[in-house]
Amino acid sequence: MPRRILRPILRRPTLRRACVVALVGASAFSLSVGTAMAAGEAGDGRIYNQLRLRFHPLTGLASGEVLDASGPSAGHLVWSSGAGEALMPASTTKIGTAIAALSVLGPNHTERTRALLEGHTLYLVGGADQHLTGDDLNALADATATALRARHLTGVTLYVDDSLFPHVQPVSPGWQPGYVPGEVSSISALQVFGHENVDSALYAGNVFRSRLGTHGIGVQGGVLGRAKAPRAATQLASHTSDSLASEVERMLKDSVNDNAEGFARLTALAVGQSADWKGATTAVRSVLNSRYHVPLTGVQLYDGSGLSRSDRMTAHALAYMAALTVNPRYSSVLQYVRAGFPVAGVDGTLGPSWGRFTTAPTNCAVGRIDAKTGTLTGAIALAGLALNKQDGQWKAFAFLEEGGFNTTSARDLIDRWATTVEGCW
Repeated sequence: MPRRILRPILRRPTLRRACVVALVGASAFSLSVGTAMAAGEAGDGRIYNQLRLRFHPLTGLASGEVLDASGPSAGHLVWSSGAGEALMPASTTKIGTAIAALSVLGPNHTERTRALLEGHTLYLVGGADQHLTGDDLNALADATATALRARHLTGVTLYVDDSLFPHVQPVSPGWQPGYVPGEVSSISALQVFGHENVDSALYAGNVFRSRLGTHGIGVQGGVLGRAKAPRAATQLASHTSDSLASEVERMLKDSVNDNAEGFARLTALAVGQSADWKGATTAVRSVLNSRYHVPLTGVQLYDGSGLSRSDRMTAHALAYMAALTVNPRYSSVLQYVRAGFPVAGVDGTLGPSWGRFTTAPTNCAVGRIDAKTGTLTGAIALAGLALNKQDGQWKAFAFLEEGGFNTTSARDLIDRWATTVEGCW
């Protein structure tokens, strides 16, 4: 369904009526529970009045915020309840990860996976391609085999080199037993997209070894393990990833945990941090704060994907970040974050197969809400943009609920709140 694209300006928020505002950083703001902007304006007034009636959490532990993201009131608060309360954000954490990665690496950034040779030893070197597939490795093996035959070699030994990311603790604080490989692969600079494994690099190496055999090159002893490729090794072939912009879009649409952790580590390397858990989260926070003045009071990050049950985020921070994605000042970079938001009832984790926006009263908002989902046991979140039916402007919103155990009911409730922001119900 075609969607109207607006390019608003997110201005510094102004005070209206009884809003209590504390400045955080250069342009961020913090609002008191239940405050709102003037309710006399058609779209905003209706949102304010309806959310006052409808915002009744299942558990009592919930927060939300709505901002004008376009039009003459861009940057103004529409409605807020407990927006400074830090709750589990689940996969809405990926919004910040995506913003940070695109901002420091650039939308056109690519990663390379290389095959290097020294003597009779071949090294498969990972460059943190987040969507490296078996077909990509097959093409790389084909090109590598051609180069080896040109050197009159039909047999080699093989190592994998994923040293771009240091080997540290395999799981983040707050990750549950079984997350690896149930929800995410072991974090590595060399892994095959869509295949969660306890050792991503060795799995990729074995796929490559098999493909080399298909193309007539024998690998003696299988994959011998990890080894850093010598600096003098000769490159035989390489595979270049798609652009970071397209990779980020896919990561957000389908909420791919592996990708988010990889992007966070690439961000860390780009700003001079170590590509480990602490370095990655420090880098993401630094970019969000220094470049965009995202209000991070109460925000705690332990990973880039939101899998950690120790992560904490505020509705205030999430709504602020969502609004940035339609700010023309940043559109050359952040348009790809918005493009990656799942569309209500259409695609990604808001698509029909997930049961989102498929029945009344939320199905009237199909195609008019772009938002990132978040789901952990006992925690549901949704943050993004809604095109308001009454005034035709974008509203940035974030809703989080924590403590409930009926995921379906919690999702339905949050979808109703988002539909209220859209204005068709």
